[in-house]
Amino acid sequence: MEIAFWILSAITVIGAILAITMRNLVHCVLSLILFFLGIAGHYLLLRADFLFAVQVLIYIGAVAVLILFAIMLTRHVTGTEGPREVLGGKWWAGMGTAVIIAGLLWAIIRKDPLAAMLPAGMASTSVTEIGRALVADWLVPFEAMGVLLTAALIGAVVIALEEVIRKR
Repeated sequence: MEIAFWILSAITVIGAILAITMRNLVHCVLSLILFFLGIAGHYLLLRADFLFAVQVLIYIGAVAVLILFAIMLTRHVTGTEGPREVLGGKWWAGMGTAVIIAGLLWAIIRKDPLAAMLPAGMASTSVTEIGRALVADWLVPFEAMGVLLTAALIGAVVIALEEVIRKR
C-alpha cells in the first residue's frame, strides 16, 4: 500500500507540475488529466469507491473533456506567441499567495471543532449519505456548477464564432 501511495503521489505531482509549466494548452489539459487520475488513485487507496468513480466520471470524463473542447475552439493553443518569462515576478507572487492560503487553511482546519471531535476512522460515509447531502444540502451549489460549466462552453463557442466571422 505504501509503495502504491508513493507511485500515485509521484504521478499526481508530475501531472500538476506539467499542467502549470507547459506552454501548449492541449498538453496542459492532458497533464491535468494525469493529475486527476492520480487523485482518483488516491481515492481508491482510501477505499472511497464512490469518490473514485465520481473523480473518473466527472473530472476526467466531463470537466477535462469540456476544457479540452473549449481549448480546441480557441486560436492560440501552442503557446509560441510572444516571449516567455521564466520565474518572473508573477511566479513568486503566486507562490507566496499559495503558501499564505495553505497556511491559513491549515490553521483553520486544526482549530475546527468538528475535525477535533471526529476520530480518524469515523470519516467514512456511505453512498446514501452522500446522495442525501447532495440533494438536500448541496443542491443549489451543485446546480450552479452545472450552469457555470454550460456558460463556459457557450462562451467558448461564441468566441470561436466571432473569430470565424472576423476572418470572413
